Amino acid sequence: MSKTHEIRVSTEISAPQSTVWARVSNYVDSPSWIEPVQKVTLDKTGTPSANGVGAVRVLEFKSAKWPTVYEKITVFNAPSAFHYTVIKGMPGLKDSLGKVIVEDLGDGRSRLRWEADFEFSRLHPFNLLVPRFLREFEETLTNALAELKRQLES
Repeated sequence: MSKTHEIRVSTEISAPQSTVWARVSNYVDSPSWIEPVQKVTLDKTGTPSANGVGAVRVLEFKSAKWPTVYEKITVFNAPSAFHYTVIKGMPGLKDSLGKVIVEDLGDGRSRLRWEADFEFSRLHPFNLLVPRFLREFEETLTNALAELKRQLES
């Protein structure tokens, strides 16, 4: 992938890796900690579990300004990481790679990282909105990690 934009957010959580993994890899539960997400459904199941490699998840957002997005799981290494790519729904997107990584820090603590790389088509009307999208998406991820941390530590 030839990325043109990247977002990196992370947080440490006072919860074991298995607990954090159980939440982040349960896609249909995402609206409970990612505020802008209205609903997540599986359009196709993956292997070795429904949420595994090959799964296609559909994200519907509360705001009409965000389109419904289809993402395909490309890597699923429980309990440490999954990767995904957007396959439909994001105007002007040429390529993407998202990574959700849960690291075991020992003593019942974990680090949760979310990385997102994007490459947008150069000649597309959406290009005017890319800087705004990136700011809003980074803010969404930052807030989501903070909310998940709050939920798991309470």
